[in-house]
Amino acid sequence: MLLIAEPHKIKTIRNVAVTTISDRRQALQKVYYNTFWLPQDKVTFEMTANGTSAMSQEQLGEQFLGDEAYAGAKNFYDLEREIKEIFGFGFVVPTHNILGSIKLLTRTQLREGSVVVSNCGRPVDLAGEFGGPTQIIAAEKGDIAGDLNLKKLESLSADKVNFFFVDVMAEGYKPVSLGNLAKLREWCKSHKKFLVIDLSNGVAAAAHSRSHDPSLKGKKLMEIVRMMADTADVMVYDLAEDARCKVGGFIGTKNEKIFEACLNEVVVYEGLHTYGGMTGRAMGIGARGLAELKKEEQLEWVLKQVDHLAGLLEKEKIPFVKGANGVFIDVEKFLTNCKENRAQTLAAAIYHKSGMRCVLSNRFREEAFLPFLLPRLSLTNLQISKMAGVLSWIYASHDQITSLQLINKPAWHDEARYRGAPDFTLPWDWNCEPYVIHSFERVGLTDQREREKAVKEAGYNTFLLRSDQVSIDFLTDSGTAAQSVIQWGRMIEASETQAGNHGYDEFVSSLQEILGYKFIIPTHQGRAAEHILSQVLIKKGDIVPGNMYFTTTKLHQEIAGGEFADVIVDEAHDPQSTFPWKGNIDLQKMENLIEKYGPKRLPYISFEMSVNLAGGQPFSMDNARDLYKLSSKHDIPVMFDATRAVENANMIQRLDERYHHIPIKAILFEMMQYGDGCTMSSKKDCLVNMGGFLAFRDNEEWYKKSLELLRQYEGTTATGGLCVADLLALTQGIREMADDNYIRSRIDATHYLGKLLKDAEVPIVEPPGSHAIFLDAKRFLPHLDQDEYPAQALAAAIYEKSGIRTMERGNVSKGRNPKTGKNYRPALELVRLTIPRRVYTHNHMELVAATIIDLYK
Repeated sequence: MLLIAEPHKIKTIRNVAVTTISDRRQALQKVYYNTFWLPQDKVTFEMTANGTSAMSQEQLGEQFLGDEAYAGAKNFYDLEREIKEIFGFGFVVPTHNILGSIKLLTRTQLREGSVVVSNCGRPVDLAGEFGGPTQIIAAEKGDIAGDLNLKKLESLSADKVNFFFVDVMAEGYKPVSLGNLAKLREWCKSHKKFLVIDLSNGVAAAAHSRSHDPSLKGKKLMEIVRMMADTADVMVYDLAEDARCKVGGFIGTKNEKIFEACLNEVVVYEGLHTYGGMTGRAMGIGARGLAELKKEEQLEWVLKQVDHLAGLLEKEKIPFVKGANGVFIDVEKFLTNCKENRAQTLAAAIYHKSGMRCVLSNRFREEAFLPFLLPRLSLTNLQISKMAGVLSWIYASHDQITSLQLINKPAWHDEARYRGAPDFTLPWDWNCEPYVIHSFERVGLTDQREREKAVKEAGYNTFLLRSDQVSIDFLTDSGTAAQSVIQWGRMIEASETQAGNHGYDEFVSSLQEILGYKFIIPTHQGRAAEHILSQVLIKKGDIVPGNMYFTTTKLHQEIAGGEFADVIVDEAHDPQSTFPWKGNIDLQKMENLIEKYGPKRLPYISFEMSVNLAGGQPFSMDNARDLYKLSSKHDIPVMFDATRAVENANMIQRLDERYHHIPIKAILFEMMQYGDGCTMSSKKDCLVNMGGFLAFRDNEEWYKKSLELLRQYEGTTATGGLCVADLLALTQGIREMADDNYIRSRIDATHYLGKLLKDAEVPIVEPPGSHAIFLDAKRFLPHLDQDEYPAQALAAAIYEKSGIRTMERGNVSKGRNPKTGKNYRPALELVRLTIPRRVYTHNHMELVAATIIDLYK
């Protein structure tokens, strides 16, 4: 299976903490250089895999669907059903985690003086507590690392052996082969012993067996996991591993006697037999997670990300071994100058350099390896590449690192205290997505025949396709953003009312601060604000100058009796021009309009930021300043379409050297001072699924007239037709949109796609804009006349080939002349590849580019 990109899109995100090196140095000092105790708000990325995975949107839903009945919760029976179907164990005992499972087994099954034979140290402590030693029989050198040495079994006294405990990925990086399990199973049967298998990391173990055993070639991963399960009498499982639950575990068995024994003790140590120390919601999430193990492409992507990290480290010759969920760094070979506490020293150095946290949490000892693990489906490959860069930088400078000195006598790693200081002074710049994936949504995966049928039924109009027929949806960036967990939290806490509410007050004050405008009016979305603005300011016969039309904006101006006049610079109509400020208004064109019609027939200048139909092209700060000077001279208001204001601010930061080091918030504030008001579709820059607003700097008359229309057309003055939950999400989105790290990564993704296409000589609008890449359909399909709708044809062809949905912006969007009925045939005939915010990754950009390049060829 060839996976170029994630088989899902991002649903919700969790913003990460971006700290300074002085913050991190102080944080380390406060916890005595033990990374286990670092405050979470000082950690950028958690390099641990247990319980840290992203959830599917279905798992996320289980947080609210959980049946919290004390006995007989529905979720337990869902969990039991999945365990039976996937692993074949009919008797299930739930536990709070893997330790709870091992505790119940050793408590109920271990005889005093007997031996547990294992390939790992996991049962050691509990076995000792309940009366029996553990004998670890690892593989001989050269064998598969986690396999038990079957030759040594012959020297064991079978009478003393109580049971076998095998972790299929011992210590996290020692896989067990299916063949070894099968032979061990035969030994157990012949000696009447039972075999316990920990299958928590079964997917990685199955992949390892498949790569080494020719007889398994072509089998799906979960088929092999089931074959492993079939060798066991008892299975223990940590739901926080492959099943991507936050907590929870279970014992599964085919042996009714063992089941009954555990059932009698579960009440003492764990909880009732139908919850075992888990909430109903945790069991629901776990059941969903187990069900999703049947989705092969999802499992393959997890493995592919580990391979991606390992491949990058191999290139840099960094010493490590590959494990189930990441890599284990060989600290002796990595820190050749350090003689003690190497693992914790390296963990402290990694955190000090970058904010990434690696954790040691078992019994205290001199560790040979430092785990550097990837939370499943939580990270992008771009982030993983940057993480590899951190390790490479430290490895190249490892001689600067001196050992931490232990200052106490800990029994466990979390008790350890150290002194000393990492010697790094240069911080790491995280120029990648400043968030981790919290939950994801699987995409529609259809074959080409299904897509051909779907687009034909949709009349070759990509708008009429159902979302479940689409793999990657680049139709629009409107309302399609992945919201943050804080935004969702604000929605959940909302108390609904259509009257005065705390959401309204917070919404207004946040915009007043960021825009510098006094009057703020909420609307249900941007077109509602456009309608009100047009009705308040436009009279019949007025001319409305603007920097290129947008469909709804132009229509509302016409409904109010006005006529749109395009005063954008000529370069905006030339897709091959590399002029950086294609969103600028041509001041000479503006002066010509004033001279022709007089200022009184020009109700306002409609000034769009990051002009959509020009290709997401920005205007310059100088142009905004000069236009405002001209408009003020003639008493003509400037009204911004601020839908992509933050993107325009970022383009100014990138392109104008005077603003390279000015924060986005400051640039945005300055931009807004060259206008008298604005409309905004908050569904773009503000990172919400619904919302908009109309704002005026200080004109109270416009404000009062607008409120009158708001009451008639939209909703109450306190909500504008939104619910309080959406107002609160919008307020949080306003805070998040102006974060420099976020907006940089957002525009970087757009430009990355543009570069991939441009390097392959695919005709696009240049230079790449902010929110989308536009294909020049006239040059892409030169054999089609514009009245044969080349942009619409190209959008349909892209979907047929790949399942990627794009959008026509040309002859169809421009419409027809109402007097002649003929197409307008605009200069730009484009297909827009619009990138939703925080939804797709760099790998998705590579997949889209590969598809379009192939189609162009």
